[in-house]
This record gives sequence, C-alpha cells and structure tokens, in this order.
Amino acid sequence: MSKEISDRDLMDVADDPAQARRLHKALRTLADNPQVDGTLKEMAREVLSGRLGMREALGSGAYLGALGDRMAELKRADERLTPEERAAQEERARRWFEQQSDEQAQEAQEDREDGTPGGDRPAAVRRDPRDVPPAYRPPSPRD
Repeated sequence: MSKEISDRDLMDVADDPAQARRLHKALRTLADNPQVDGTLKEMAREVLSGRLGMREALGSGAYLGALGDRMAELKRADERLTPEERAAQEERARRWFEQQSDEQAQEAQEDREDGTPGGDRPAAVRRDPRDVPPAYRPPSPRD
C-alpha cells in the first residue's frame, strides 16, 4: 500500500480524534492480518488507500455481508469455548484493554505536552481515556 489516509480522514464517521485513531488502527489490523477473510482485507485496504470512504464501505452489501459472516463465525467459536478457554480469553481481553487504555493515556499526555490535540478538537474538550466506559461484552451462556 503506497499512500495511506490519516486519522483525520475518518472524522466523518468518528466521534472524536481518539476514535478515529482507533478505527485507523483497526483498519490496519484487518488489512495486515493473514487470518482475516479476503473481502474484509480488501475493504480495509480500499478505505486505507482512500479509494473507498468508510461510509461507503459501511453501506456496501458485500462488505456488510462479510462482516456479518465473520461475526457469526466468532459467535459460534465463542459458544464452543470451555470454561477454562473462556477464562483465558477474558484475561487476554482484559490485558488488551488495559494496554489500549495505557496507549490512549500516553497519546493524550503527548498531545498535552506538545499542544497538538490530535485533531481539530481543542485539548480542553477532549475526553480523558479513563472516562471511557468499559467495552460491551455480550452475555455468555453462563450469564
């Protein structure tokens, strides 16, 4: 991939610069992950290259179908987990969310130090990453 869009280019679908940054990172993960289906990989690469807008991608039946298929696949895999596997997965997710929170706090600190809020939003208006509610976790069969 030669030229890649910036976080700012995702502000039409993001609520704030931090969310745009996370979306950009997620698109890169989809584009580069060998375990991702070809259609989702294609969508991510098209958006990252600027050839397709994120709104267009979200409105595309082919891409939405691929996302739906992947979500159904993940749900089936989740339903087959043993209690031990589920506990291990939850621990990995907890560590990942902690890492994301630490990275967001570091980025916010760097923004405050250099005076660049990471987008058009003034630093005084930006939310502290610690104020973000915990991620939604669908109920498990045990709930």
